[in-house]
Amino acid sequence: MDNADFVVVGSSGGGGTIAWLLAKAGFKVVVLEVGTDWAKPLDDEKPKYNPTSHDEYRYRVARPEWKRRPRGDYNTSRTDASVVEAEPFGAGWSASMLGGGSVIWGAWAFRALPIDFRLGTFFEKTHQAKQLRAAGYDVADWPVPYRDMMPFFNVSETLLAVCGDRDAINKSIAESPWYADVRKILKDDDREWFPKFKFPSDPFPETPVGRAVKLGFDKTKCTSAPLPSAMVAPGSGTYATRQKIADALKAWDGNKRPEFWKQAADQIWSERVRDACNMCGYCGEYLCWGKNGPKSGTRASTLIELRDLPNAEVITDARAYEVVYDERIRRASGVRYLDVRDPDKPIARFQRGRFIIVSCGAVQSARLLLMSGPPAGLGNSHDQLGRNVMFHLFGLSASCTLPEKFQGTLRGELGHTGNVTTFEHYFLKDENDTWCKGGTLVSTAKKNPLENAITFIDRSPTAGSADLLARMEGYNRSMELRITGDDLPMPANRVDLDPRHVDEYGFPVARITRKFGDAEKRMFRLAEAPMTAVFERYKKIGATVKFDEGNLRLIGDHQMGTCRMGDDPARSVVDHNCRLHDAPNVFVVDSSFMPTGFGLNPMVTVVANALRVGTWIVQEASKGDQLEADPVSQ
Repeated sequence: MDNADFVVVGSSGGGGTIAWLLAKAGFKVVVLEVGTDWAKPLDDEKPKYNPTSHDEYRYRVARPEWKRRPRGDYNTSRTDASVVEAEPFGAGWSASMLGGGSVIWGAWAFRALPIDFRLGTFFEKTHQAKQLRAAGYDVADWPVPYRDMMPFFNVSETLLAVCGDRDAINKSIAESPWYADVRKILKDDDREWFPKFKFPSDPFPETPVGRAVKLGFDKTKCTSAPLPSAMVAPGSGTYATRQKIADALKAWDGNKRPEFWKQAADQIWSERVRDACNMCGYCGEYLCWGKNGPKSGTRASTLIELRDLPNAEVITDARAYEVVYDERIRRASGVRYLDVRDPDKPIARFQRGRFIIVSCGAVQSARLLLMSGPPAGLGNSHDQLGRNVMFHLFGLSASCTLPEKFQGTLRGELGHTGNVTTFEHYFLKDENDTWCKGGTLVSTAKKNPLENAITFIDRSPTAGSADLLARMEGYNRSMELRITGDDLPMPANRVDLDPRHVDEYGFPVARITRKFGDAEKRMFRLAEAPMTAVFERYKKIGATVKFDEGNLRLIGDHQMGTCRMGDDPARSVVDHNCRLHDAPNVFVVDSSFMPTGFGLNPMVTVVANALRVGTWIVQEASKGDQLEADPVSQ
């Protein structure tokens, strides 16, 4: 395509969603994806497995290559800006494939809570803001009202085929000890806290691990709920996205529906259906091998719809390295990228476009923009680009291993990684009777002995065979409880370009500076007792219970915040419609736009926001040249 209307860099929840919406609205769209299409064999060939089996070798060892990163690509990390030499870091969630992180995510499909949009106000009203600022935090409200996001949350859950129990989720929130205080402080609308829109599918079946953890929740008087899961519910037959979109449109006030969403569902989506999950259990972190997309992500939904449109093109193996920008007119004209289909012989190419949409993940989006435009980077006139990077604190967990006589009772391979959740600990009360940010607790299952063996050998190469066998044997009598711990924004936590390290093509890699502040350390301390208490009942039968801070340096899981959304250019990178303050024809729609994180998976919110921004673009474009206008000159 010689000159696209929109060049979208990245194809995960943000990029893959907005590319489909804009192409469906009639714009010429090109998607540039750094990875290749690792799911293509599923489209071209009949899967070579029995769909009713749980073949651990097939699903966990003979899987497609991880391809989380192209070869030679990595980040560096350090805990403080005073550390001169950052260390190369190759782990973390950075899926380099068509569909991006939406292919390998764990499918925990929560929508953000109203408190997450007004966390700055909450801390002001609870007299914590001054202390947080003194400790180096910058907690801001979102410039978008939560009510404006609600219809897009409904559509997001529909595209992701979320299976769950809305009443149970609402009850878990309402009966949490922090809820009454938060509601009294913020005076939010009940309709925002407790939506009536039903999940598109029934809850994922309760697994043995989910059941065991639920009993622990009950014993500690935590109100739990089935984990909302972004996959076609097992046993449900097929999932017709078109019909579910029609249900979401009915729930949307017709008088307030934007023009794009006034179309009938059969004008928005094809007749294509998706197959139900077969409960193989090995979807988190890996490509789903099910035919016709049981596990949700853009590769199984919007990108397939996009493929059918004549005005859209997807280019894989395209390593974007510069958004070309003319400072005189404050506009970008396209994207330079390397064609790396043959990685030993990269070819420099240029894709021209009227508008550029960046959606590479918070770390790589910041890196791309820092390599673009003026010397300090595109969108960085106030030194905000890359700041306030956040990651969830997934290393924080409690584990429980039952005695040998219970061998085989938990069967962790049934179902995906999570199964039951509670909002009880979304806020944790400290010794000063103050509510501190926590997160959702989710049951997590050990998978199979082969994976445990590989991990154990990697970490303990000198271990003996008895240790190895014990580690393999204990997997299906073990379970964990994991908190998706919130990471509050600190300007000192940032992504910039490493001055010493480059990738294989000579481009500077992203350097991540991230330390834990007082709020995170307080969470670690406050979370231990309530998490281990969930497994207290199993000590009576000889179970071993541990609290583990694990890999709390993990930087990759749920990247957020490097291109903060806000109305003040001095404190943010993009405006409330996610376009750069410095370049009004450049947008950022992955999770880097988020002013604050949440104590839950951000994918549903990323997709909902991409739908919101894409809808706004379509609306503005319908007014003539208004979308082309520079807001600074208006």
